[in-house]
Amino acid sequence: MQFSYHSVVLSLGSNCGDRTGNVSKAMEWLKETVLSEAECSSIYETAPIGHSGGKYINAVVSGSYSGMLDSLEKECKEYELAHGRDAESRIFNRVPVDIDIVIADEKIIRPRDFRCSFFQEGFKQLMIGSKFDLKVSKLP
Repeated sequence: MQFSYHSVVLSLGSNCGDRTGNVSKAMEWLKETVLSEAECSSIYETAPIGHSGGKYINAVVSGSYSGMLDSLEKECKEYELAHGRDAESRIFNRVPVDIDIVIADEKIIRPRDFRCSFFQEGFKQLMIGSKFDLKVSKLP
């Protein structure tokens, strides 16, 4: 089976435990084993949106993925589960680590996340002087 390359931009977040460590480890995992040509924003803190859980540590990672986008989504959700993001943590708004594909092949696939400050802060860092020419000005 031949795989195609996909340009992707992912949002990472954590609101419990070692928040900075959780996001840093997820960034390293993406850079070292999942994506090629990965670029990472800085790590920054944001307020929770839509619930009263703890503040988040966030980052944004962009890169190329060789494979089907469904496979990337599955890998990210498996990583989350392996690092504590289970049904119980979801009930109590505890997010050890969250990894979502927000943009794939220049298309916004998570418009709500794209609009939020937890994504925009890191996304803007990556787009300043970036080699990417993402045409994402029109939201679906």
